[in-house]
Order: sequence, then structure tokens, then C-alpha cells
Amino acid sequence: MLPTLQSCGLGTLLIRAAEQRIRHRGLRRAELAVEKDNPRARAPYERLGYAAYGREPQAWDVEGPDGSIRRHETMCVLM
Repeated sequence: MLPTLQSCGLGTLLIRAAEQRIRHRGLRRAELAVEKDNPRARAPYERLGYAAYGREPQAWDVEGPDGSIRRHETMCVLM
């Protein structure tokens, strides 16, 4: 069985690196969206001080194993 990389702090490192790049570009704010039904994805952002301020429908294309494309539509929390 392979070891898991969850809860090792990698997500926090990636978020902090993204924040640093944003600051180096002279920006003071950034926006992200997390699927409403995925509290585990929101948790690291909330732990780092991000706050939800709205919701917005979003959609993107997903390629299946057979090469077919389907549209994924969801409601996202804006942070």
C-alpha cells in the first residue's frame, strides 16, 4: 500500500506559494472558487483565513477515459 500525501502540509505550501506570486505581481487580492459540496477542499483555505463571500454557478469540460467530453456544472463558494 502506498503512503498517503494527505495532511502533510503540501496544500498549505502550495497556497502560500500562490499568495507570494500574487503579491510579487503587485496584486492585493485574489479570488478562488470551491465546489459548495466539498467542505474538505474549503478547509485549508478557511484555516488560512479565507472567508466565503458568495456563491456562483460554474462549469467546465471533463474528458472521460474514452475521450468523450462532458460538461460538469456545479455551484461554487467564492472565497
